[in-house]
Amino acid sequence: MKLDFILNFDIVIVGSGIAGLVSTKEAVKTGKNICLITNGNFGGGASYFPLKGTLGIQSTLNNEDREKFLEDIKNIGNKMENEDLIKTYINEIPDNISSLKEIGFEPWLRNDRRPACFAKYPRDIYLIKDWEKAREKGKEIFSNFENLKIFENTSIVKIIKDNEKIIGGIFKNKDKFFGISSPIIILATGGIAGNFKHKLYPEDVNGIGHIVALDSGAEVQNMEFIQFIPGFLKPKYNTLFGEHTLKYCEGMFDLNNNLIFDGINNPENKNLWIERSGYAPFSFDFESHKIDLKMIKSLDNEGVILKYSKDLYKDEGEFYKVYLSWLKDTMGIDMCKDEVIITPFVHSCNGGIKINNNSETSVKGLYAVGEISSCIEGANRLGGNSVGGSLVFGKRAIISAINYLKNSDFKEYSLLDFQLKFNDWLDSLIDGKNILSENEILTKLKAITSKACNIKRNEKVLNTSLKEIENLKNNFSIKENIKSKGLEIYLRLEVTKMLILSMLERKESRGAHYREDYPYSLDDTYKIILSRKNNNFIVKILKI
Repeated sequence: MKLDFILNFDIVIVGSGIAGLVSTKEAVKTGKNICLITNGNFGGGASYFPLKGTLGIQSTLNNEDREKFLEDIKNIGNKMENEDLIKTYINEIPDNISSLKEIGFEPWLRNDRRPACFAKYPRDIYLIKDWEKAREKGKEIFSNFENLKIFENTSIVKIIKDNEKIIGGIFKNKDKFFGISSPIIILATGGIAGNFKHKLYPEDVNGIGHIVALDSGAEVQNMEFIQFIPGFLKPKYNTLFGEHTLKYCEGMFDLNNNLIFDGINNPENKNLWIERSGYAPFSFDFESHKIDLKMIKSLDNEGVILKYSKDLYKDEGEFYKVYLSWLKDTMGIDMCKDEVIITPFVHSCNGGIKINNNSETSVKGLYAVGEISSCIEGANRLGGNSVGGSLVFGKRAIISAINYLKNSDFKEYSLLDFQLKFNDWLDSLIDGKNILSENEILTKLKAITSKACNIKRNEKVLNTSLKEIENLKNNFSIKENIKSKGLEIYLRLEVTKMLILSMLERKESRGAHYREDYPYSLDDTYKIILSRKNNNFIVKILKI
């Protein structure tokens, strides 16, 4: 496949969500020649997905809160978190909230003192909203930078190295491929939710950045810890369900209106419903995970019905009033009058590319920020931390990158250099027969991922799904579809394989990871590390 041209930049940032834009804003301040790549339009990914009325960022309250904040994050991380990164976050997040204004948002401090999801202690929580307004403001801000080039509707397919250092990447725009020569690549491509059927994320957040990073020599960890949050199937599909309403739930029913699980009027279940109303994602670490397991017994029937007490609309708490008003005014949903059908939707990924305090991967010149990185999260994610991590570590990535540039003797590489390395990689890929179309592959991929990698997992289904992935690869030609989605589909198939391998290796249940064949947590703790060599995965267990 011929490359059309090659460009030269000092720093390339891939992804235009909050993590990518904060990194880009810091980078242009340095006066270096910067390139921003986004696989959709400017201001994309999960950051600009209208999931709910507002999005929160948790910030350290004061000096006394530092130890409490650390306790909160470590408790919910359940020994899978990265303590050094957490301490950096706690120390630096208060000074980084202003970064949101620099990219077009208008954050404000929430009035109530309600602790964030999974948190024990209350602290400052800043809110943002008005995604379209922020995107338009961001476009205006970033259009004024003369040292910034933006490529929309462009995706990364390969990172190029020489002498174990980053020298650039291969990118695809429509049916054209081109190279960018650069000593620095900062990946901010987000998580993996696009490979599932039901997701509270955009389609293009599909995890291909993870595989691109792995193929360059980076490692990923904690990929089995994926958040699943109940979302509406009806009355309005793909809308966030408010978990705090569950303490007013009178019962869970199947789609034939048969009772599955008694609600708050049953004294034996009341405390479970109250506990489950305090956090959004599924977590095995709470007894109320039994409610989620009841829900997923009916997954084949696409969801469960919840019925509510009218007392729900009498609650004067700010959180209830804001959420219920948003549901009614924006989504046209009344929880008591409408038939409410929910099912687990995939949300954020707690694991990702291994980084250090400066967002550096194990590959010289390669950085990861935002959800693609394994940052401060563990087996669970504390509410309000994902955007904050993007602010802190997006800025740190640029500080480190500039220092790297100062000590680098980087030379510009030619189009021929890149063409030869691209050809070598394409030749190394095992191609299948051109039997299944791109749409057929993607539909089957989502079905496999949604079945094997959902809340309930077991060895038999995971192993069967690995074989199904290989079967899809054997019946799809990368090269005959290369000008369309051939490479994207190959990379997405590898994403699901990466998830399955991680889930197979963790033979216990912990946090967001549940194995029905291992429904308990082990005393011995370990992290699952994945790398790649010659297009194959290598699984490593790191005891902690």
